[in-house]
Amino acid sequence: MEATCNISLAAITHNFNFFQKRIGAAQVIPVIKANAYGHGAVELARHLYHELKVNLVAVATLEEARELIDDVPGLSVLILSRVYPEDLHQLPENIILTLGSIEDVQSTINEGLSGIKVHLNVNTGMNRLGLSPEQAVAVISDQNSLLDIQGVYSHFSSSDTESEITYDQQNQIFEQFVSRIKVLGFTGLVHLSNSAGALHDGAKFYDAIRLGIGLYGYDTSAGGRYLTQLMPAMEVKAPLVRVDRIKAGESVSYGEKWQAAIDTNIGTLRMGYADGYNRKLTNRGVVSHNGKDYPVIGTVTMDHIMIDLGDDE
Repeated sequence: MEATCNISLAAITHNFNFFQKRIGAAQVIPVIKANAYGHGAVELARHLYHELKVNLVAVATLEEARELIDDVPGLSVLILSRVYPEDLHQLPENIILTLGSIEDVQSTINEGLSGIKVHLNVNTGMNRLGLSPEQAVAVISDQNSLLDIQGVYSHFSSSDTESEITYDQQNQIFEQFVSRIKVLGFTGLVHLSNSAGALHDGAKFYDAIRLGIGLYGYDTSAGGRYLTQLMPAMEVKAPLVRVDRIKAGESVSYGEKWQAAIDTNIGTLRMGYADGYNRKLTNRGVVSHNGKDYPVIGTVTMDHIMIDLGDDE
């Protein structure tokens, strides 16, 4: 018997509906990059498209986008990271690029391809990717551009922190930018909030939010105010393969990083860092069973973790 990872589509649906209700008429763009945060991107894309009627999702790379479109041909996919010019001639029709620098804009235009669908990433303070608001306004103003600019967005750097200084500054910069492009007649999709941003009181949701970690049931609001309203979609189970009693003063696992203060039962579970259980959870993790929590004790090993059962068996 091996460790297993179970994904609840019912939990995914619950979390999606929670955010959709919260943002009203705005659109939820599920972010299913990195294999849907480890939850299985293809299976999740099928569920989102067929059951929740989602038509647009976001991923990080062209390779991720192709995998989803091959399996769910009707789905549109926004790529959040750079796609290199040499790959522009092989784009499926329902892929939408992000242009995150003025150099990317120019190199895309230089390829001479008309009608490439893009969103512009506007840098409002994250300083990772993005055109300046002035550059984005200039790109949108270009009447001779071959680009099909279908949306604009920015990304918060501090929407999950107690301090809202940077969060407020980015909101202000983006709102001013959106006002400028609306004057120019821009009618594309406008989106700003990520999961944490969508949990802010009084947040402006524009046309859409990008729902990443919140879709999978994790509350990233400052103070964890919505912890009980979201449902973690992943459950990892591992079989108990051994129970033995040790005496006070005896240690457990490599490096003697945990010692028993009293006589206690030690349970060994068939799961370790080879299964993705991070070694940094040494003396920090918790295993739950029948409504009771047991601490992970001692160094996490490749194939096993140990837990303190107390007097339980």
